[in-house]
Amino acid sequence: MNKLTRRQFIKAAAAGIPVAAAEPQLSSGQKSARKPNIVYIFADQMRASALGCYGNKIVPTPNFDAMAAAGTVFDNAISTWPVCSPYRAMLLTGRHPMANGTVSNDAGMRDELPTIAKVCKAQGYATGYIGKWHLEWNREPFVPKQRRQGFDYWAVNNCTHQYMDNFYCTETPEKIRFKGYEPLVQTDLAIDYIKKNKNKPFCLFMSWGPPHNPYNLVPDQYRQRIALEKIELRRNVTERAVVDHLLEKDKPSKKLKESRKARRAVLEDDELLKKQYLQGYYAHTAALDDCIGKIRSALRQAGIADDTILVFSSDHGDMLGSHRMALKQMPFEESINVPFVIEYPRAVPTAKRSYALIAPIDVMPTLLSLAALQCPAVDGKDLSDAARGVVSDQRDAVLIMKMVPGGGPYIANAITPWRGVRTKRYTYANLIDYGPWLLYDNQEDPYQLKNLINKPEHAALQAKLDKCMRELMAEAGDPGDTQQILDYRTARSPRNK
Repeated sequence: MNKLTRRQFIKAAAAGIPVAAAEPQLSSGQKSARKPNIVYIFADQMRASALGCYGNKIVPTPNFDAMAAAGTVFDNAISTWPVCSPYRAMLLTGRHPMANGTVSNDAGMRDELPTIAKVCKAQGYATGYIGKWHLEWNREPFVPKQRRQGFDYWAVNNCTHQYMDNFYCTETPEKIRFKGYEPLVQTDLAIDYIKKNKNKPFCLFMSWGPPHNPYNLVPDQYRQRIALEKIELRRNVTERAVVDHLLEKDKPSKKLKESRKARRAVLEDDELLKKQYLQGYYAHTAALDDCIGKIRSALRQAGIADDTILVFSSDHGDMLGSHRMALKQMPFEESINVPFVIEYPRAVPTAKRSYALIAPIDVMPTLLSLAALQCPAVDGKDLSDAARGVVSDQRDAVLIMKMVPGGGPYIANAITPWRGVRTKRYTYANLIDYGPWLLYDNQEDPYQLKNLINKPEHAALQAKLDKCMRELMAEAGDPGDTQQILDYRTARSPRNK
């Protein structure tokens, strides 16, 4: 039996790990196998349909596609609160927003919770984080050590989306400036980390800012790969009934009306959509494809590719003009369906597709299980069997949501808070202030062009999905009351302490 050192014992207890089982038990005389590394890489605002392995034919993504061929692709990876900070808090804690404290952007998560980094560290792992953080109560670039949630190595800018000639911080607020494109710099830092830690197990998270807007901050060499004349708009760009419904209900201020007018001018023009949104978005995607290729190559050169659980995903998607809408926080597939590709030669089958529903809260227990590490109690489910190709039906539906008002998606799309469910086949959403809103059969209508809401022939299905939504809300501790959630956020803010 592998024994914990006294220091690891203390760390494990502090992280909420069942200490008596904090190391896997081995039979007498059996040598301990190397613990697998965990490398979790996620882009910001990348929808699944942007990659070749998910059907995209506009931008070449040979390295993402190679990773998919070498591992397993989840087709139903869902960003349940499709915006930056809530996804990140769910990812790191395995807990729902009302449990982890991050109910909106720029709302810091609870410091006392176990996180995947704390858990790995307590069980003997080196831990590191590179890139965008966005889990603070402000947009200050420096994150103090006590707020790093178990990550030791640190090369982070909290949140800027300034992709060219930017900076990051490490142990002090000093800005370490660099020239060039940020994801390339971050990838080099990750490769250096891999080289320095190849002889011990490590958990490395890396968050790229692109393809999140601004779409124009991308090197010309990547923009040149995306010919404007070859960009095709998705079939649902012309569908506008949903956004018109939202715009008609909203009563914006004069200042907001002007901002919305400017955004809608691009969203209403197909050629502007291609030139100002899609070309840059796909150019960012091409750049990230080069970066993922470099990471995979670095793992092979270090001789640890077989001992590494490598994941690529995203925090949420981007409407990019679909349904004449922009950005995220919408229940449509372009906003909630994100890539999730996992490669681990020792356990994950090659060229496999899984239809299991996987939510951000599931990532922590799933990765820890694949690594044979103990996991504290979390809200998410262990879907490691789905990754191994054994089973794929651990959950029937996931709760999807926009918990608070405001933000860029509100300016562009007039979207207000909503709740819903996404099953393997259906999407249902209910506007908090207005009632049942959307119902789509994604199997028969993959572009979500036919809204079935309040149709008599679908009344039983609608009632079933609404009941499921309310049960999942209760399970997640979600009151469904916007003011109550805003009050909760305000009460947690450092400004009120």
